[in-house]
Amino acid sequence: MTPSTSKQPIPSRTTVRRATVLTLALGLFLAGGGCGDGSDHLNLLDLPDGCEVHKTCGALVGVDCKSELDGPYYYVEGLTGRIVEVCGGACWRGGADGRCQQCPPKEWTCR
Repeated sequence: MTPSTSKQPIPSRTTVRRATVLTLALGLFLAGGGCGDGSDHLNLLDLPDGCEVHKTCGALVGVDCKSELDGPYYYVEGLTGRIVEVCGGACWRGGADGRCQQCPPKEWTCR
């Protein structure tokens, strides 16, 4: 008898990206981080209205909050929810609070 050689479908990029984001969100949940109080953390499991996970790069998650319409683009540590940098349209108002200094941050090595 010959062994079965049925091929498994290769997951799409979108499926892989969603799985990565869900894995990071689960890690955040289990770590108990990301208070989402608007200060220096963002809860990836409960993003503010109008925000969505846009990309992931290593341990960072890019969260777009309508940056094309003056909103912020957050670079967030996936496991802790700590905001590493704020970029996007929010920087048009200036980065006086110490944010908007390095967009994207040096930890973001993906294109």
